[in-house]
Amino acid sequence: MSRHFFDTFHEGFPITVLLGWDRPASYFFLVIEKPTELGENTMTFDFLYSNLQEIYPFIHDLNYYREVLRHFNIDVPESMFIEVQHDCVRNVGNRIVTHQADGSFTERVF
Repeated sequence: MSRHFFDTFHEGFPITVLLGWDRPASYFFLVIEKPTELGENTMTFDFLYSNLQEIYPFIHDLNYYREVLRHFNIDVPESMFIEVQHDCVRNVGNRIVTHQADGSFTERVF
């Protein structure tokens, strides 16, 4: 599974956008996480969106996820979509990438 992360803000709250390609199941996925502080330095995560919340969670293309992000007024760098599409074409798994607003990105090397 490839995982592409982008940290940003939504309505004043920090969020993490996770977009990727699931190689074993052959589908794209999108998760938008929002951290929630519970106090005493404890944190959990709420989800603004997860493709697993969809009735048919495994059939959507990247354009669908563009629209989901647009619905939430969340901008992500185009590099995310380009790199996830490359992952699909090459059927890449186990790739972890962090994207920056300027379109640059870094890949974690194992």
